[in-house]
Amino acid sequence: MPSTIETLERELGEAQAEREREERAVLRAENAHEAACAARDEAWSESFATDPEVERLTTLVYRRRRELYEAIDRLKAAEGKERRIKSRLMYVLPAERRRYLPGAVDEEFEGFLESVRRAYGDCLPGARVCVVTEKPGEVDLRGDATWRALERLYSGTVRRWVEIRYGEPSPEAARMARQIGYYAGGHTPRVFAGDEEIKVGSLRGTGDLRPLPAYESAEGRLALARITARRYLDETSVSRLLKRPPTLAQVAQIARLYQTMNLTVDEIRWRLEQLISLRFEVLEAVYELTGGRRRFSFYEIARAARLLDGHFPDAGIASEALARAVDRALETGVPLVDVAYMSVTAEDF
Repeated sequence: MPSTIETLERELGEAQAEREREERAVLRAENAHEAACAARDEAWSESFATDPEVERLTTLVYRRRRELYEAIDRLKAAEGKERRIKSRLMYVLPAERRRYLPGAVDEEFEGFLESVRRAYGDCLPGARVCVVTEKPGEVDLRGDATWRALERLYSGTVRRWVEIRYGEPSPEAARMARQIGYYAGGHTPRVFAGDEEIKVGSLRGTGDLRPLPAYESAEGRLALARITARRYLDETSVSRLLKRPPTLAQVAQIARLYQTMNLTVDEIRWRLEQLISLRFEVLEAVYELTGGRRRFSFYEIARAARLLDGHFPDAGIASEALARAVDRALETGVPLVDVAYMSVTAEDF
């Protein structure tokens, strides 16, 4: 039996086709109405309102206007049906499967893809790695029901994704896709063996990644951090972080950690925007706290970190204060934000 996503995807396709038909019907009705109005006005200008021809054309104008209003009503109903199906489909879809590539695609990102392709050149000779762009209105309906549903949902926007093509099935192709996704904002590239799409699993750890010789230097690691940060942050924020290279690298590490938590791109973007003003040492503490002790919500972690970072002139002291606040909160059960506030108001904390 078809799944809920498959059923809704098919219904959405039918609703979109119906909406397009009604849009064309409204356009035809508008043209017919305007033509009738023009004919009536021309006849009226050469005769009187009581002229039989003018009366006939006036009656035609009223009929065409009624047909136009009926066509508009049908279009509004079709649009409402499409919106309702989209709402249901977004509810049942998994939390943004990262099928689309966020952020801009520039020469630096293209160079990164080429570096990954060369790293797998021994086991995937001749593999092709490229960025595919679909413009509004163009829909790629290959792949599984989830992909088709996402394509229909976002058909009004420009969409990009990385595509890996190789002649025959190979587990290394999926491994290459996971490595690209690790640095590219958790994006899941599409992998094709011939004309058949193969499934890409989740990243099992950084040990699954191949070394990239072009990015092993300090400048190379910073370039990878830029690639990750640009998936989530605007260019102004990235430029500010570039003035503090260690901070940029730490923000990228935090983003990669969030990628493992099944968060959407927008959720990760919002979280990073709350953290980019913190100093490097405090960011290190936030990274350790997020990865090792998930008892606290992000709100608590970010609020406490900003509070302590803004209070203590020395970043190292602020980092230590955050660690002490975490320990105190775990011991006493007091909310982390309250403990952090007491640490900046109580002299004996």
